[in-house]
Amino acid sequence: MRVRRRLGRCAAAEAGPGPGAALVAELGDDAQVGIHAHQNLALGVANSLAAYEAGARQIDGTLCAPGAGAGNSPTGILVPVLKQMGVPTGVDTQKVLAAAEEVARPFIPRLPCTDRAAITQGYPGVYSSFLLHAERAGERYGVPAHEALRRVGEAGYVGGQEDVITDVALQLVAERERGAVRV
Repeated sequence: MRVRRRLGRCAAAEAGPGPGAALVAELGDDAQVGIHAHQNLALGVANSLAAYEAGARQIDGTLCAPGAGAGNSPTGILVPVLKQMGVPTGVDTQKVLAAAEEVARPFIPRLPCTDRAAITQGYPGVYSSFLLHAERAGERYGVPAHEALRRVGEAGYVGGQEDVITDVALQLVAERERGAVRV
């Protein structure tokens, strides 16, 4: 029986040979190990490559890198980099780039970017779906999205707790009004 297992979210420090190689060594030929890397801290491609070096053979990517938060590892970068490393992908780089630009891009309302909020989100490992909620709360209450994300990360909130971002934004407003914090 073949088992498929993903390395999951990899932070920069975790993407090296440690956990990935240990997982591949433990499961051996009984499993296909893979990774679904995010662009938090702009490390989606780097983490994918580290996972490949550790033995992962299923590497996820998305055309134009859409996904929650800073997005997913961009296929249009991942494929040519793997080819430069001599990894046979079976994917035509020019066709991937054309599909990204001509097919996917027109349907993507918002391209991911690695801005202050996305970097702040990636640093403490804030769940990726929080970014849009923090931006909306920031606009509504006049507080920086990156500060709300930093506080959410410090508190250790996880996916499904997006409603707390409003509470954090309101705390920032109260602190600003008391002069306790400059936002």
